[in-house]
Amino acid sequence: MKKILKTSFLFLVMLSAAAQEPIVTGQSHSFHSTVLGEERIIDVQLPKHYDNPDFAKADYPVLYVLDGDFNFPFVSALERFNTKFLYRPHPEMIVIGIRNTDRTRDFTPTKTGTSGPDGKNHFETSGGADRFIDFLREELQPYINSNFRSNGYDILLGHSFGGLFTIYTLLEAPVLFDDYIAIDPSLWWDDQVIYKRAKAQWETTDFQKKGLFVALAYEAPENTKDRFEHGKLIRRFCENTLNAYPQNNLRTQWKYYPDHDHGAVPIPATMDALYFLFDGIQLPVKKIPENPELVSRTYAQVSKKLNFDLRPDESLLYELIRYVRGTGNEDNADTILDHALDIYPDSKQLQRLKNDH
Repeated sequence: MKKILKTSFLFLVMLSAAAQEPIVTGQSHSFHSTVLGEERIIDVQLPKHYDNPDFAKADYPVLYVLDGDFNFPFVSALERFNTKFLYRPHPEMIVIGIRNTDRTRDFTPTKTGTSGPDGKNHFETSGGADRFIDFLREELQPYINSNFRSNGYDILLGHSFGGLFTIYTLLEAPVLFDDYIAIDPSLWWDDQVIYKRAKAQWETTDFQKKGLFVALAYEAPENTKDRFEHGKLIRRFCENTLNAYPQNNLRTQWKYYPDHDHGAVPIPATMDALYFLFDGIQLPVKKIPENPELVSRTYAQVSKKLNFDLRPDESLLYELIRYVRGTGNEDNADTILDHALDIYPDSKQLQRLKNDH
């Protein structure tokens, strides 16, 4: 009995020691912004095999996440989960969480305010969105591109005031990002100034195949006036403006989430947004052992739609080769391997697969 207890105790000690190892999802970086005149902190998650010496040094799309204090953890988790298996709805990405200092200042395009019972302006610092766009364009994006292997395909994600800023950025500086995700955006801001601007600008602007996904959270009943007006305006924008002008070359989709309120909607909306923006990228895995050309064909079609040369991740190709070999289709596995080596000639693991065969 004592021996059993002793063995159990040693096992628990080892288990406890193992459980204390940290799970690292990203790293924080701090730098001074001259544009904003303050220190800014960003959180960065790199793709799983970014520093793996067996992999070639690939470049990746970058997903910029506003309100990074809250949204970075779940967005980075979704990126890691969705790129884990063969059925991938989007490519591996670098995820950047932009922490806040003054979100009202940074995300609102005009100076305005409302006086409450205390007589104070509750949006006193509002109206700094143009400076924040300059910060993204002149400082943050160059910082990311200089310090990490980005491939030039950038996505902006914002919720609430961040969603307002996302749509404003699409209107004000559409080339700054390739895709935009606006989750339950605060289009009511300053007497609907951005909503009205979008209506005026939507037909005549050439968005050059940019993508925009808009999410609408649960619409509150009329007796909750502010929330009701918030949702009603988003719905009006989505139903009457978003898809009304196909000639503007904007890829759009919107979705209503009746079971998710304003605070809960970012998680399902982010998943749906990424599925939409990279629609068509998920491979028909079961067909590939008999038709390996589907890999290059699929990515060629998606690249044409996105107006960007998007290549399959090495980790995906490596697992596909192993999968196809497992079905006994050795020649077709070699076809995928040759395609993978064309993209990643410096990959040690792909070279080993070639040499071992």
